[in-house]
Amino acid sequence: MTLYIIPRKFDMLIENVDFFTSFETLCGFVKFKNEQAFNDADIGTIGEKLKMNVSFSDDEFENLKETLMTKFLASYHGEKIATQAQSDED
Repeated sequence: MTLYIIPRKFDMLIENVDFFTSFETLCGFVKFKNEQAFNDADIGTIGEKLKMNVSFSDDEFENLKETLMTKFLASYHGEKIATQAQSDED
């Protein structure tokens, strides 16, 4: 089984964020919480806002991935398969 993770931080737990953090937001479709937030948005800075407020850092993602893999492997028979990126590093 292959499991794809799209990590995101929940907008209700992020202080002063004026957009939702559903999977559409991570794909580039930003949904603002109200018209004023939309009108105040700057196209030049929205990408940085998403990166800072919604996306996981590399370390946060690796920690989440390892935690999930450990839980799945404890309950189900399986094995870790190296990704292309991991193979390139070796």
